[in-house]
Amino acid sequence: MTIHVCPSTIDEIVRRVDARDGVYLIKNATVKALENKDRLRMERLGRVYRLLNDRGLNCYPENPLWPDEWWRFVVYRREILAVDLTRVAKDSELMASLERVLAALRYPYMHEKAPGLVQMRDALRMLSTVNAEQSQPPHRHLSVA
Repeated sequence: MTIHVCPSTIDEIVRRVDARDGVYLIKNATVKALENKDRLRMERLGRVYRLLNDRGLNCYPENPLWPDEWWRFVVYRREILAVDLTRVAKDSELMASLERVLAALRYPYMHEKAPGLVQMRDALRMLSTVNAEQSQPPHRHLSVA
C-alpha cells in the first residue's frame, strides 16, 4: 500500500528550500501541518523524503529517524555539493564547511563525528554561496571605438 502525500506539501517544501538559497531546516510538525494530519507516521515521513528526492532534493539525515513533532531535518539541493574545490581549498571557512558536509555523508547521523542539523544547514549555506558566485556569468565590458 502506497502512502499518499499531498503534492502541495512537496511543492511548499520545495518553495521554502528555494527561498532559502537551496537549504531549509524543517520540523516534522511543519510536515504534519502541511499534510493536515493529526499525527505524522514514519511511513508518511519516509514517503515525503522519497518524493523530495525525486524532485532533486536531499535530506539530512538521509532517512527519517523519528516522526515526533519536535524532530527536524535538513532539505537541500544536490547542486550545492558541486563546488570548485580550488576555491574552497583557499578559504578556511569554506574548507571547514566542506569537511562538515563530508562528515555528514561519511558517518551515520548519530555518530560522534557527524555534524548536527544546524551545523549541516550552516555548512550547506556556506557552500551554496560558492555555487551562487560560480553561476554568475563574468562581466564583460565592450568598448566601441
